Amino acid sequence: MGRSRSQAIVVRGDRILMVKHTMEGRDFYCLPAGGIEAGESPEDAALRELFEEAGVRGRILQRTASCLKADRESEVHSFWVEIPENAVALPGLDPELSPEKQTITGVAWMRLEELSQLDQIYLWCSGLKTIPVFYEKLNQMKKNQQA
Repeated sequence: MGRSRSQAIVVRGDRILMVKHTMEGRDFYCLPAGGIEAGESPEDAALRELFEEAGVRGRILQRTASCLKADRESEVHSFWVEIPENAVALPGLDPELSPEKQTITGVAWMRLEELSQLDQIYLWCSGLKTIPVFYEKLNQMKKNQQA
């Protein structure tokens, strides 16, 4: 059986906090996320991962989505998380990896349009549409398509 995961969606204005990973010579961005530990709630896991990967503490505003992973036995839980306005996100460490195998190389506040189409689809599936600024963006996109 696979391990369930939790992820944090942190928003400032129309930007989303993304963690930059470098693996096998390529860079990619994803939400602060990771596996849920034994005895840990999905909410606690999302907040822990946010702190480990971006160095900021937050507070859950709402669950945005939960869905089965490809193994059909484990899940991905997504949460809209608020951090203090003056909090500064910094690249963190993955405690499961040794220092020479760390993959986290940065953090960035990114607009949806700066992400690949595949990453945008993943974010929409993670419940981005439940966050007001992105709900409005989705409605605007629908209007533009109809015009």
